[in-house]
Amino acid sequence: MFGRLLSLNWKIFVSNLNKFQLLLLIGYIMFLGIMTVNLVGTAIVVILLDTDPWMKTQIPWLTPEIYTFLLLVFANSYWVMHFSFTNLRLLNIAENRKLLGFGFPLKRLSRYLMIIGFCHPVNIIYNFTWLVFLMIQVSHFYQVLIGVAAIIFNYVLIYSIKHRFIKIVERKFIAVVVGFLFLIFGLFQAVSLFAENSQEIFVQIIPRVETLNTFLSWNPGGLLIQAVNVEYGWITASIIFGFLALLIGLILIDHFRKTCEGLINPSIKKAEQQTSKLWSFLRRVMGINAGKYYYYVMIHPYNKLQLLTLAVVPVVYVPLLLQVKYSAAQTILIPTILAGIPVALLAMGMANMYGYENRELLMHLQFPIKLEKQLKERFLGVIIFPLLVFYLITILELLLIPQIVGVYKIFVANTFFFLCFMLLFVWSSYYQYQKATYSSFSYKHPIIPQKVTFVISFVIFSMGYLIFVPLDNLEWYRITIMSVVIVVIAVYLWRHMNFLVNLFKKQILTRLWTE
Repeated sequence: MFGRLLSLNWKIFVSNLNKFQLLLLIGYIMFLGIMTVNLVGTAIVVILLDTDPWMKTQIPWLTPEIYTFLLLVFANSYWVMHFSFTNLRLLNIAENRKLLGFGFPLKRLSRYLMIIGFCHPVNIIYNFTWLVFLMIQVSHFYQVLIGVAAIIFNYVLIYSIKHRFIKIVERKFIAVVVGFLFLIFGLFQAVSLFAENSQEIFVQIIPRVETLNTFLSWNPGGLLIQAVNVEYGWITASIIFGFLALLIGLILIDHFRKTCEGLINPSIKKAEQQTSKLWSFLRRVMGINAGKYYYYVMIHPYNKLQLLTLAVVPVVYVPLLLQVKYSAAQTILIPTILAGIPVALLAMGMANMYGYENRELLMHLQFPIKLEKQLKERFLGVIIFPLLVFYLITILELLLIPQIVGVYKIFVANTFFFLCFMLLFVWSSYYQYQKATYSSFSYKHPIIPQKVTFVISFVIFSMGYLIFVPLDNLEWYRITIMSVVIVVIAVYLWRHMNFLVNLFKKQILTRLWTE
């Protein structure tokens, strides 16, 4: 039966693929392959760092204590990466839930979905890298058993923590954002202090490296290393293995119960609340059509996480890049990151303008309500917030970091950046339409698949390189071309609004009616 479920989900996945999505999938697979090679290769290099006699002659300061310190730093840093990138995306829950109506046992379906959800490619890559990293260090067979159990426990614990964190974000979004910003500010201060006094800090670290090793060894990455390089003996190893197996079992039982609850009661309350201050504000400022749409976009838990990420990224990376001495970091990377923020906001609202609450778009069929007016209000409402963020970021760039690029160039480049992606998202909303899901599995993006997110990120940085790389005397050619393209896109969107209305009737209206 598990094979049939896999086959069913594979057919659902393939049936939703078009030629463009197939191309995105191929690119995503190539990216995963490169990531696997790099992660596994780095882990092997770190382990074998002190085994080559050449290294001991070239790096005489690499004492056993320093080597252990480097090993622990890598392990703990890699654990942070693992925690950050552990993927909580599930399959199409709405489609799988239909099996309950055909008599598929709830508990069996929950178990199968748990197994399939844990086997996301990103999760497999990180756990496989841990397996290679730890198994190279074993010297006894019982360490293999402890190491494998520790990897499984580490993964299910990360999964459980992230799932609960997302639920906390749903309920205490503002508090979480403030806490994250304080944490990031503290980390930035620590990194800045280290960058300015790196030599002095290293001199102070070396005499205290054993103390630091003791501290790092009891962090998550250090505990995983201890699982395979400490000689327990068979009796102690059996006790540790049994304890880890018990904890894994308890966490899996918790996952199982949450999955059952999600399948039985998938919908979360998404009805308009007349007492909601957010709904009242959006309706008053943006109107009923745009306000209602924005309301459902903003209350979705995943979009809240996206906003949190967008708030953290510039706070972390921009100050760090300003400390880098390479001019490329300031001339290319910083403007690209800042230009990508309004683009990400635009993607949240425009990548599928008809996937969220959209029943009111059928009212023109029965009431004297103009569809053109509804669509234009929604379109203009979607771009208001990203556009305000765009102008705010542009002004801050000009005021706070004027050394990056010229005034006219940064304005034209950011405008070009914004309009190109806006045109892309306009067409995406017609040809990548799918109904947004609101469920207990809401940590899955309601609209945009991961392969699309990856491609968008790749395109953002590619365009950033093409737009912001210095051209010296030829700069005015690029500015002229971008200015012409800006005018063309603006005129095109203004003159083809009626065409977009007709396209809605052709592409979306029938599917919307059947839903």
